[in-house]
Amino acid sequence: MKKTAFLLFATFIATASIIAQNARFGVNAGISMANYNAKFDGESENGDSKIGITVGVVSDISLGDHFSLQPALNFVQKGTKDEETFGGITEKVSLTTNHLEIPVNFLYNTNSGNGNFFIGAGPSFAFAMSGKWKYDDGTSEFDESVSFGDGDEDDLKGFDFGANILAGYTLSNGLTFSVNYNAGISNLYPGGDSDASLRSNYFGIKVGWMFKKAGKK
Repeated sequence: MKKTAFLLFATFIATASIIAQNARFGVNAGISMANYNAKFDGESENGDSKIGITVGVVSDISLGDHFSLQPALNFVQKGTKDEETFGGITEKVSLTTNHLEIPVNFLYNTNSGNGNFFIGAGPSFAFAMSGKWKYDDGTSEFDESVSFGDGDEDDLKGFDFGANILAGYTLSNGLTFSVNYNAGISNLYPGGDSDASLRSNYFGIKVGWMFKKAGKK
């Protein structure tokens, strides 16, 4: 999965750079506030949001005065957590999953003199790298690795197709602030159907830096 993600992103960037020589590159980092939404026999079950980290690289390819295509390669932590008390015993369960994610956003840019406000949306392709379940009831605790795959013994599917919404502002010096919301479309429950589904979602808040275009000072 990791090798496939890197190859897809590298191929996309190489092709786009040949077609559009005015691509601009950047880096960013921030936090993700993630959750998983489960549905079984028509009833929805949601845990609490879990905070993780996200870091990435991005390419902004101009499509005219106000539009651009922005593919990126991000490391994103997703997950969920839950806490319940039975008979005076509080049980805490958390899930953390690590992904390589490739969003491809189509953006509108204001391109004003002092900076640029941008907003847009596009598909995303996430590839699971690793994950861990954690359990703690105050007297005992343990953790277990998440098994990714399509088999009956697996916990989650490894590929997640989603839809991404992105907005932010880039100062004239390249400093960028952005937020995004990503909604998973894929059913991540192995063997799942309309009566058994599991889907991811997260909010991202990032600070980054866009470098100047090649040849410009």
